[in-house]
Amino acid sequence: MLDVVRGSTVIVLAGVILSFSGCRSSEPPSTQGSADRGKKLVIAVIPKSTGGEFWKTVEMGAREAADELGVEMKWDGPLTETELAEQNKIVENMVTLQVDGIALAPLNRSAQRRTVERAVEAGIPVVIFDSEIDGHAHVSFVATNNKQGGSLAAQHMIELLGGKGRVLVLRFVQGTGSTEARAEGFIETAKAGGLEIVADPYPEDATVEGCKKTATNVLEGFVKENELALDGIFACNDRSTLGMLAALEDLRKSGVKVHVRFIGFDFTPRLVEALQAGLIDALVAQNPRKMGRLAVETLVAHLRGQKVPEYIDTGVVLVTREKLATDPAVRQLVGLSEKPAGNQDESPGTDK
Repeated sequence: MLDVVRGSTVIVLAGVILSFSGCRSSEPPSTQGSADRGKKLVIAVIPKSTGGEFWKTVEMGAREAADELGVEMKWDGPLTETELAEQNKIVENMVTLQVDGIALAPLNRSAQRRTVERAVEAGIPVVIFDSEIDGHAHVSFVATNNKQGGSLAAQHMIELLGGKGRVLVLRFVQGTGSTEARAEGFIETAKAGGLEIVADPYPEDATVEGCKKTATNVLEGFVKENELALDGIFACNDRSTLGMLAALEDLRKSGVKVHVRFIGFDFTPRLVEALQAGLIDALVAQNPRKMGRLAVETLVAHLRGQKVPEYIDTGVVLVTREKLATDPAVRQLVGLSEKPAGNQDESPGTDK
């Protein structure tokens, strides 16, 4: 009888041990994380999309940091910046895999609040990067000061137009924190500086073609007597800038007179070429490589028990044709060789 009792006790204890081993500890990462168990930290970095020059450059910086810090990084995101449900599934999958931490660039600041909160409730810290999210569950926010970037563009537009003129703003996907902040910063500063905002549409979708289609339709409404009756245009990210650039090129080809001042946000080789050619007056440039690096560094620092800032500004700069010709730091940022170039026909590389 005693042997039976002992056997039962062993079975019960084993069950208790197994049940606890299946749960994620709620202790701080510094005492319970993989690093303290002698295992390699595993983190997930989830961008808004896996396509486009911007996100490829973010990935570059993230991988550099992960390699230097000796952590395993899982990079996964939706194909486009409109796939909110898909991005949420990726977050949920990383929670199921019990990664040690997640760095997320959210597609929608309000709709994904609970997604982040659920990950944190499961014991997985989250660093937000690129775009804001509502709530306070995340550890840190690593991003460009997007409102400041929009304001910077407006200040330059005010200078270009002498403080008066009719300006069009091409937004991006509604609910996207980063581009909404850029539009807000631009519109507020432009109006205060005497400019008139005549339209600020959202594009049909998150692709360059969708942005071009919307830009074309809106621009046609401002063509008067075969001339574009606009003084300025601001586009809120790389796709909206590329789409607007293509729409303006089509207008010129059709014989419409276009004398508009054009400022875009972000950079790609094509946009840098257009800036050099005088088709764009300025680009507001983020530092995507630095953003990817800092998102990973911040997450890993938190997982290793270090205190991290609530907000980290990755910087923003206004890039003009003149700066491309003379400023080594600006040239390096957009993928050109560092040496000042007298040759304006130089093409930027894709390796930033």
